[in-house]
Amino acid sequence: MRIPIAAMLAVVLAGCASVPPPLPLDARASAQALSARRLDDPGLAVALARVGLPAAASAAWTPDRITVAALYFNPRLARARAAALQAAAAATLAAQRTNPTLQLSPERVFSGGLGRAPWTVGLALLVPLLHPGEAAARDAMRRAETLAAQDRYAEAVWQTRSRALAALRTLLLARREVDLAANTARAGRDFVAAAQQRLRLGAGDRGQLLAAELAAARAESTLATRQADRVAARQALAAAIGVPAAALDGIALDWPGLDTPPAPAALPSAALADDAAWNRLDLAVLLQRYRVAEAGLREAAGTRYPTLAVAPGYIYDRGAHKWALGIDAQLPLFHGAGARIRAAATARDEAAAAVLARQARILHQLAGARAGYAQRYTAWRQLAAAARAAAQRAAQAEAQRAAGRIDRPAALAARAVADQAALTATTAEGAALATLAQLEDAVQRPLWPISHLPAAAALATSITIAAPAPTGEVHDR
Repeated sequence: MRIPIAAMLAVVLAGCASVPPPLPLDARASAQALSARRLDDPGLAVALARVGLPAAASAAWTPDRITVAALYFNPRLARARAAALQAAAAATLAAQRTNPTLQLSPERVFSGGLGRAPWTVGLALLVPLLHPGEAAARDAMRRAETLAAQDRYAEAVWQTRSRALAALRTLLLARREVDLAANTARAGRDFVAAAQQRLRLGAGDRGQLLAAELAAARAESTLATRQADRVAARQALAAAIGVPAAALDGIALDWPGLDTPPAPAALPSAALADDAAWNRLDLAVLLQRYRVAEAGLREAAGTRYPTLAVAPGYIYDRGAHKWALGIDAQLPLFHGAGARIRAAATARDEAAAAVLARQARILHQLAGARAGYAQRYTAWRQLAAAARAAAQRAAQAEAQRAAGRIDRPAALAARAVADQAALTATTAEGAALATLAQLEDAVQRPLWPISHLPAAAALATSITIAAPAPTGEVHDR
């Protein structure tokens, strides 16, 4: 009896695994930690230095530095990373073989033993056998699921970068729009004051004053709207990075060459189409899912053969020692493998169709973004030229006023027109740059500004996320 029991205990102990201790989550402490985040975080400085960027918080926060800060702080990315790790672990778990089953059947004779040993002990190890090709199919599914998890995380990295740069661009343009709207409002107030003075002197009429007051009210409303947009853009940038809005106080935001995006003709259409149709991360995820479905079909094909299990065993039969070999076979009496194979085949076909549908969607998205950028770029350049011409006319009007050839209201009107034209051109620039960002999202690679950071897949592993949630690993012993 000691030998079978010792063998059973050895098998049980061999399957033990360590379990991480419980790690409670304190919502109050985590909220305080989120509120205390700042851009001078030492860990962020290390992450910036690791990719060759200035580490000092006093340096200008360019698109690349904002990207690294977002990858370091953003809670969404931390969740995406945890989801990728969980998916990879689930894939490894699904690929595991079923463990053998130890069967122990002791018997004792209470009467009629005729003096022989009263015990009969049976010990057998039930080992399930795999179908032909099942091991290779499971391994292929595990590898494809793991790669899909990595691609999903890399896609989350790209989306984090895209949101952060969109928020940075919007805030910089919103600040400029507020300055221009303030100039327009100031000119409107000055024009009202000049109209009032002309009315007192008898050189004007009340209709001109009412028109000036109405224009000034519209300018003040526009200024209030632009100021609200600037506040919202500031909050959006803080959220995209993953820090409180107060963390943006006193920092210098910069986008070198913000007013010089590439012309539509400078973007290579063939290269963009190749990047969009082949290298998109969401497409890579669908390709891995297709490989999972293909491996699932191979696994299902193996079920055409009976499911077998062998059970080598030992029997101690009242003093006699015996070896035994049992064989279990599943009989296809109620159903065969046909339904499972058909289900796996349709899943494979659906995965292939999903890849083709995504490619078609990507190509249409690319074509739409290219056409939209070309139109908005042209509109912006035309409005920018008109704004420059209006500024020249305003300067000429100011010179004529100084020379006494025109009065002050005429010069103020020319300045208000110039400021309004500049504001309109800035709004058009923002629309053009937003469309260029959509073109970047269509190909999922930086087009402008030129980035010195690694690609999303490599960047995903080079940045350590700030204050990750406590986790533990389970190690087999």
